[in-house]
Amino acid sequence: MRTVAPITELFQHFVHDLKENFGGDLYGQGRGTLEEFLNRESIRLRDEQVGCEEYKQRPERRGQRNGFYFRDLVSRFGTLRLKVARTREKSFPPGHLERFQRRAGEVMLLIREAFLGGLLMRQVGRVVAILTDEVVSGQTVSKLSRSLDGLVRAFHQARLRNEWAYLFLDGVSLRVPVS
Repeated sequence: MRTVAPITELFQHFVHDLKENFGGDLYGQGRGTLEEFLNRESIRLRDEQVGCEEYKQRPERRGQRNGFYFRDLVSRFGTLRLKVARTREKSFPPGHLERFQRRAGEVMLLIREAFLGGLLMRQVGRVVAILTDEVVSGQTVSKLSRSLDGLVRAFHQARLRNEWAYLFLDGVSLRVPVS
């Protein structure tokens, strides 16, 4: 007797096949190209700060190269392994990355939008894992959704003008057992 695979496993195979058939290796090439671009951007920023290219004499000392360190960045292409250039004084993360940023802006936006769309925190983690191959915890979803608290507070405190014909309200009711 054959057993039926759980829907999650079937869905994972479907997503994998869709990525392979639709783009072929285009997805992997895009990921490699982005990773290479960000690595070269980091080196360019460092060389600009130091004042000359690698293995060249510099007329004045504006800094000394001090190798690289590696950092993971979750993007829409999956997890990128970035090689961040540094000098003895500072490091040069590529692009507009913040110091401790581990996810690209579009991934953080995806997490917030999925949460606002009504998915539970664990479900948001699964959706993000399908697209980026990186599981997101409920705690991470909670931290990212906290950034929306100020916008929600401003919306709640906004004044209603008398120009509305109808007002629709939505709410949640919870049953509390009385003992």
